[in-house]
Amino acid sequence: MLMCCNAKRIKTGESPHRSKSKPKQRNSEICPKFTKERWIEIMKGSSEDQGYSELSYNLRHNFPQDLRCQVWFWLTEKARIKNVLYQKLQYETPSEQYILKDLNGSFRQKGNSKRFSGSSDSSQSDKNSEQEKVDQEKLDKLKRILIAYSNLDKEVKYVKGMNFIASSILEQQVQEELSFIILNHILNIQNYRKVFLMDMTILDIIEKRIQFEVPLIYYKMQELKVKPQDCFDSYIFSLFQLVRKELALRIIDIFLYEKESILQTVIIQLLKMQQVEILRCQDQDEMINYIRNDLIEDALDKLDDGKDYLSQLLSIHL
Repeated sequence: MLMCCNAKRIKTGESPHRSKSKPKQRNSEICPKFTKERWIEIMKGSSEDQGYSELSYNLRHNFPQDLRCQVWFWLTEKARIKNVLYQKLQYETPSEQYILKDLNGSFRQKGNSKRFSGSSDSSQSDKNSEQEKVDQEKLDKLKRILIAYSNLDKEVKYVKGMNFIASSILEQQVQEELSFIILNHILNIQNYRKVFLMDMTILDIIEKRIQFEVPLIYYKMQELKVKPQDCFDSYIFSLFQLVRKELALRIIDIFLYEKESILQTVIIQLLKMQQVEILRCQDQDEMINYIRNDLIEDALDKLDDGKDYLSQLLSIHL
C-alpha cells in the first residue's frame, strides 16, 4: 500500500539536536544562462537540437517558471507526435472504480479543511459554491485523464500514484488533452510506467549511490536493516508530488527531459543534508519514519524561501 509523506508537516516541536543552519552552496554555473528571449527562441525548434549539458543546466538552475506550460509542451514533442485521439479513449474501464476511490485526495488543499462548509454570509457562500464547482470540474478532468490512460495502457492500466502526477500536471495546464499528453510522456516516452509494473530498478540504483556517496548512511541502514523501498517508495510512486508544490513542479520540469536520474540525485542530496539527523536514529522504525515523513521538510526548512528549492538543493556542496 502506498504510504504518503505529508505535503506540509505541522510541527508540534523541534528536536533540539536538529540543525537549522544554512548549508553551503557551490557555484554550479558551468553553462551560459538562457535569457527569457533565448528560451522562447529555442522552443521554436526541437529539444533534441539542443546540447544536453546546456539544456539540462538551464532546466535545473535557470528554469523560466512563467513559461512552464510552454516548456512542458515543447519537451513532450514525442508524445504529441505519437498521440492517439484522446476522446477515443473515453470509454468504460474496469479501473474506474479504483480511480474514483483516489480522486478526492489527489489535489492539494488550499486554505483550511472547512472551505466547503456553509456560511451565514451569502457572499461567502457564493464563493464557496463557486470554489466547489471549480474543484468538481478539476476532479472530472482528472477522472477522464486517468480513464484515458488506463485504456491506452492495457498492461499497467491505473495504479495509485498516477493520480498525484496527473493532478499536478492538470493544475498547470488549462487544456485537459495536453495534460493527458504530458502524463503519457512521463509514463511511456520516459518509461516511468515500469515503476507501476513494480520494476523498482531505480531503488537498486539509489541504494548503490547511497553506498558510494553517503556511505555512513548506507552502513547505518545496513545496521538497522532498513531497505530503500521502506523509505523511498512513496517518493517514487508519486514522482515526488506529495511534497511542497514548488519542489514538486520543479521535479516534473526536469523529469520531462532527464528521466528518473533527477529523482536519484534529489534523494542523495536530501540524505547528505540531513545525514546528522539520520545517523542519530536508534532503530529501524525511527529511521524509516524520519526519512518518509520528516526528511524533505527538514531539508527544505534549511533553504531560502522564495528561491528555487531545487536549484538550491542541487547546488549544495557537502
